[in-house]
Amino acid sequence: MGSITRRGFGMIGTGLGIATARPAHAQAWPSRPVAMVVPFVPGGSADVLGRPLAQHLAMAFGQTFVVDNRGGANGNVGTHAVVRAEPDGQILLVTTNGPISTNTLLFRSMPYNPFTDLAPVALLADLPVVVIARRDAPYASLQEMFAHARAHPGRINCGVPARGALGHLAAELLQRRAGISVTTVPFRGSATLTNGLLSGAVEVAVDLVPSYQAHIQAGTVRVLGVAASERLHAVPGAEPIAAQGLPGFEATGWTALLGPAGLPNGIVQRLNEATNRFLAKPDIRAMLTAMGSRILGGTPEDLTRRMQAEVALWRPVIMDARISLE
Repeated sequence: MGSITRRGFGMIGTGLGIATARPAHAQAWPSRPVAMVVPFVPGGSADVLGRPLAQHLAMAFGQTFVVDNRGGANGNVGTHAVVRAEPDGQILLVTTNGPISTNTLLFRSMPYNPFTDLAPVALLADLPVVVIARRDAPYASLQEMFAHARAHPGRINCGVPARGALGHLAAELLQRRAGISVTTVPFRGSATLTNGLLSGAVEVAVDLVPSYQAHIQAGTVRVLGVAASERLHAVPGAEPIAAQGLPGFEATGWTALLGPAGLPNGIVQRLNEATNRFLAKPDIRAMLTAMGSRILGGTPEDLTRRMQAEVALWRPVIMDARISLE
């Protein structure tokens, strides 16, 4: 296990997920209940997806899989616990992208290096950010919001769920790409941001879809754009930001399954195959689509590339905006 500093985070991912072959472990696994650490408090996207995944893996392998919520330090506490675990497949990690990518940029020092201290298994799903405005805002489209922001620099109060959250990073990226200036207002979670938007404390919110679905359906808020390459079933009629003058604009939160570095290849392969079968189940696909998520899956190498791409995308944004969680 190694520590990592933000300034020294240059060589990423070259050794990610190289597992040491341990045939005895792979053949006997799982011989006892498996802990699936979710490094956040219950209720988040990793938790919502981790629980049905645990049930599926229990049926697939004939052993109990238990979700273990270990929140703290934006996911670093629970992730570090997995890093320190014996790589025998008895402790796994179900996490969003922060602890395995952007936290390396948001914290000056990390107790682990996600690119060498973890073994990737599979991507699960992603959830695009949306730009949402109050129904009575003086603009009905993203381009109108941009025009308003250019005419009144800094006058739009743009709420984000927390400092350093994906919504915050996406709001900073949006300003840079669109050439606008807004006043970013961090809240303490999506629930308080939703209330702030509805009460008029902020005009615009940049956040993930689920907290706003009821209000979108009720027509009390308006989705100005989706940070995905295509429309979302959960937000009918909302145009991708990429189709509204900012080509290639994409910002998504995603979940993944990993284990400690050194996890035997045989266990990685069995978990990967079972996870992809889980993501192919009609009920799981329907649940994720209704949430606004997109099914990912794929190989461990796909997850490696996604982690690397995430750091490359957000490094200049975080550094330019001087965003830190320490």
